[in-house]
Amino acid sequence: MKAVWRKAGQYVLIAAIAGGAALQLGEAQQVAAQDTFEIGAAHLMKGQRNAFQMHLSSSLLFMDRDLSASEKEGAYLATHIAFAPGSDESEMNFSWYSPNTRRAGQVQYAKLASDTQAFPEHAAVTIDASLKNATYGYSAHEAVITQLENETDYLYRLGDGQGNWTQAFHFRTQDPSSYEFVMVADPQIGASGNIAEDQRGWDKTLQQAIGRSPDASFILSAGDQVDARYSEKEYAAYFAPDALRNYPTATTIGNHDDTYHYAYHFNVPNENWELGNYDNSGGDYYFSYGDTLFMNLNSNSQNPEEHIQFMEETAAATAGRDWKWKILVFHHSIYSAAAHSQSEFVLNLRDQLVPTIDELGFDAVLMGHDHSYVRTYQMENFQPLKNHMLDGDVPINPEGVVYFTGSTASGSKFYGMESEREPYSAVREQWGVPTYTRIQVEPTRLRFETYRTDTEKMVDEYEIIKDPSIKTVVPELGKVELEASNSVLATEENSFYPEAELKLSGQNVEGGQYDISPESVTYHTSSKTIEIKEGKILPAENGAPGKIEIYAEVTDGERTFESNTIEVDLVEHEEIELLEAASEWRYLDDGSNQKRAWLEVDYDDSKWAQGAGPLGYPKDEERPEFGTVKTLIGYGGDEIDKIALTYFRTNFEVEDVEAIGDMGYVEFSVDDAVILYLNGAEILRFNMPKTGEFGFEDYQQDVSDEDLVSEDRVERIYLDEDALSHLKDGNNVLAAQVHQDDRFSSDLYWDMEMVVNAK
Repeated sequence: MKAVWRKAGQYVLIAAIAGGAALQLGEAQQVAAQDTFEIGAAHLMKGQRNAFQMHLSSSLLFMDRDLSASEKEGAYLATHIAFAPGSDESEMNFSWYSPNTRRAGQVQYAKLASDTQAFPEHAAVTIDASLKNATYGYSAHEAVITQLENETDYLYRLGDGQGNWTQAFHFRTQDPSSYEFVMVADPQIGASGNIAEDQRGWDKTLQQAIGRSPDASFILSAGDQVDARYSEKEYAAYFAPDALRNYPTATTIGNHDDTYHYAYHFNVPNENWELGNYDNSGGDYYFSYGDTLFMNLNSNSQNPEEHIQFMEETAAATAGRDWKWKILVFHHSIYSAAAHSQSEFVLNLRDQLVPTIDELGFDAVLMGHDHSYVRTYQMENFQPLKNHMLDGDVPINPEGVVYFTGSTASGSKFYGMESEREPYSAVREQWGVPTYTRIQVEPTRLRFETYRTDTEKMVDEYEIIKDPSIKTVVPELGKVELEASNSVLATEENSFYPEAELKLSGQNVEGGQYDISPESVTYHTSSKTIEIKEGKILPAENGAPGKIEIYAEVTDGERTFESNTIEVDLVEHEEIELLEAASEWRYLDDGSNQKRAWLEVDYDDSKWAQGAGPLGYPKDEERPEFGTVKTLIGYGGDEIDKIALTYFRTNFEVEDVEAIGDMGYVEFSVDDAVILYLNGAEILRFNMPKTGEFGFEDYQQDVSDEDLVSEDRVERIYLDEDALSHLKDGNNVLAAQVHQDDRFSSDLYWDMEMVVNAK
């Protein structure tokens, strides 16, 4: 028997195999009303029909906008077309989807005749593709075209191997000795929750970038093409812009597309599947364009040694070429300024990769991940370099590497910047709009221009001149200046006095910065109660308290420079823990309005529930340092309308308030926001506006325009003398009002400790 599926208006291409095998679904595609597709199977059992219909309703995928030609009879249905740079400028790589088939497709390409836009079939070269794994219901095809000539217009089209073709698409090769390309980062289609809106932002960015750089040789993406790594809807929206069929794109694997679905879609040159591969998403790869070598790492790999091996092996394999420029690309920025800049993973990646980046002589590193913009100074050995020979503002033959972190190219998500400026950041901005960077490559010049898409204004520019014919003369050292990050340090390890680091800065004779080599520095102290190691001031064993003077000597060739003298104070220190983590708390989780009475020291909370911290829900909720929830609290009984505010109270004893010094801190973990009171007086708030009163009905997102600070880390907020003035002898009460982000919040968490210093 033959089963027939009919649907008016739009839907469905179906492929099936006989003998009861699983049905496979092609992509949704506009077809003429009442078109009929036949399922050639001997039987459709009830279970198979149900499975098919369920898959149909849940898995229909968006289509690329270029497929209107596929409605024509005989047109080849190719989607998700990934057009990429090949091993060098004479090659291009292709990968695409088609409805499920056992026959590999083809790529056909030809020079564009000057007198016609028609596809020149008589002069075309046909390349057979190969099949590879793809999403359920699809086949993926990949192919490489070769022997492309520079500065030439081409047309290409994709076929099924049976004479059916897509429409023809155009690209132009450029002069590889002087060219430009466009860098973007983190389109992350779907991150906003609105795929269509993200697609519009992505398309707008590409249109503007190509409008400004119509002769771009390629587009380079620093990762996170999509938000949900398995979402074919998001991939379809990513591939939708027309520019991606006309300009090859060198993509990078981000942490949101770090699975085998990425490998389904992209075909990259010179890939080492054994090095850098994470969850079968793909390995590290490289390509060249003219005299520029590009290496691309899958930074999701937790094994930096593999990346180092790849970079060293690639450098050795390409050592016969005299590269004028070397550019490295990976997703997780190691020099950024937003939410991920201080994560343990990123800092470890920096520590591991930088020595090899320096050793191999890369000129620039292009990254993403932090949805904000950073351009570093020239960096070497983890230090910013600012002492250059300059032509205006342009460094001539500078040492070191410049690192770029691109912001989102679609506007789907932005991260707030860290409050303290990093020593490596020459430019750091969160414009809150999509951006892209135009990169121009010439034999002796590398230029970067970054643009925002709302005003189309250039917001950053940077240029390097590298010309061996120019004799590099760096201005001489004029003077050195010494300062310390902290002028007071304790005789013992403690929580209040941070490590004191020495900062020695040099000024050249022209008034600019002079980079001082650590090997040229000798520190002198007036006492042996401290020692200086790698620029840090450390108390010597059994060091006595007192004031110590420090100065530095810098040897520069045959000259010696002496810095100013600074003074540090070594003090004795003792800490008092007033409240330890996992203490007992009273809590009220009934959604009632307690107004302000619950803050008072003598408030009767005996009828409240009680339990040890951490407190919250669900039971497996966990945070660093404080651990898993010990006391499960309620949320009001409605999972989609959780109460906004939960009240917490605890108490502790102070024997002698006069013995407490003028410093303290509260260390805590909270989900989502908290205002903390000591004996009725507010002493801190976190993830909440700095002013105003907020009550039992106020969710964090309703009262604050700021994004939540990460809920997955331990926060330490230091208390000043004014906050500690609310302490008293005897019983003291801490009261915490913990607010949920919104009524749908899936979790709540609270625990803390409080420490002060002794006089």
